Amino acid sequence: MSTLKIQLGLTLTILMSLSMFFFGLVLLMLWQRNALQQETIATEQFLKMASTSINLRQTTPILTTGITNFIEENNIHCLQWKNATDSPTRSHGTCTKQESLAPLLRDAKNDANAVSFSGMTWNGFFFSRQVLFMAISSHDINNETLQIGVVRSLENVSMPIKNIQKIFYGYLILNVLIFVSIGFTRLVHLVVRPIQRLSQLADSRADHNDSAFFAGERWGEFTQLSSSLNRLVSRIDGDKQQLQTTVESLKKANEELQNNRDEMIRTEKLASVGRLSAGLAHEIGNPLGIIQGYVDLLADDSLDTGDRKLFSKKTVQELDRINGLIRNLLDLSRSPVTSASSHVNIHKLLNDTIDAVRIRKSSATINYKTDFSAEETIVHIDENGLRQVFLNCILNSIDAIEEQHENTKGQIVLETVNKSDNTITITIRDNGAGLDKKHLASIFDPFFTTKEVGKGTGLGLAVAHNMIKSSGGTLQFSSEQGVGSTITISLPTTQKQQEDL
Repeated sequence: MSTLKIQLGLTLTILMSLSMFFFGLVLLMLWQRNALQQETIATEQFLKMASTSINLRQTTPILTTGITNFIEENNIHCLQWKNATDSPTRSHGTCTKQESLAPLLRDAKNDANAVSFSGMTWNGFFFSRQVLFMAISSHDINNETLQIGVVRSLENVSMPIKNIQKIFYGYLILNVLIFVSIGFTRLVHLVVRPIQRLSQLADSRADHNDSAFFAGERWGEFTQLSSSLNRLVSRIDGDKQQLQTTVESLKKANEELQNNRDEMIRTEKLASVGRLSAGLAHEIGNPLGIIQGYVDLLADDSLDTGDRKLFSKKTVQELDRINGLIRNLLDLSRSPVTSASSHVNIHKLLNDTIDAVRIRKSSATINYKTDFSAEETIVHIDENGLRQVFLNCILNSIDAIEEQHENTKGQIVLETVNKSDNTITITIRDNGAGLDKKHLASIFDPFFTTKEVGKGTGLGLAVAHNMIKSSGGTLQFSSEQGVGSTITISLPTTQKQQEDL
């Protein structure tokens, strides 16, 4: 609190010093103003007295002894007069060019006084006037009209102010010391000490008794502040305990959530392994069972040559089925680093895939419609992998159409368009059977399929999704049961031109 006391003391000293100084300054200025007015009145009376001792008919002016003594005693530089006509100006004393009274003598008519001041001098507090110029219209000893003026020094006005400096500054210092001491003592008693007690209360946070804080003092704003602070500290202590309890419960809840999350991750991993194992067992177990049956039949010596060839062919077909499943699994787990990437023209690859599908699936009930509006069609990707993606997507659409349309024509629409972020978007849309909404979340899971056993492995979309994602693109699937499905593939384009391929 020593800093607060120093600041209060300095502030009070500065404020009191300024207030007392300006107060004294105003008094001195009023004193000077009054003194100037008195000098003006005294000068006017002197001029009237001087005019009564002047005889305009005399060539050489003769002033009375009283007038001459007054001029010498009151710092009068010069006295000038003239009659009402344009006669020459007569003077007593010496007036410099700067102290010419001619303009004032012309203005002093019809008993009107002409007054002006000249020069500024420093009297120790402020600047004051240095010289008084005054002219009046009056009458000489012969009652003839004349204009008479005087140039008078105002040193007798500024000198008393200079002489009072020591008294003024002593009065100023004494008043500042008295008032600052009284004000500082009261402020320390009313402000600093209560703040010190409030600070001690805030540090200890133990005194919650409202009456004990300002014991023996009158009730006031600081007492009310003390009560409010005590209540605030009590609430803070209660909130702190409640917060500690809440933090402990949150810690426990967080630990439980962490354990549950780890358990869910382990469960999900086991479930994924289980789905993968079940899918493999199902997809490989069926062909192996069939192969086992054909092998047993081939061991029968009674089979003729035609049956042996047929059974051998069926065995090879089932082995090819197992080989295709293993190849799909390898594609699913293959690292994108090991894939051979090249610049591929999307439109050319789509047309080639459509032609290959038409030969492989010669269904007359499906109409292929293309709308290739993209201009930048070159992407950097594994061409064989992307071909397999397009092939799997189109074959899935064909299967969905065959499931939905038995006697009516199905349609597969292929569209391309360029986006503003330097990508090409390929859309493959069909009007097949579509999927139920509950299956959409699992559409990219390995071995997930809605087809009958033996018609699909559930790896096509999973392989396609991984392959597109590893190439920096996206693959999205949307479907509505009974309406159809849409696959949207986005891939970043390159700057390589078509003719470079």
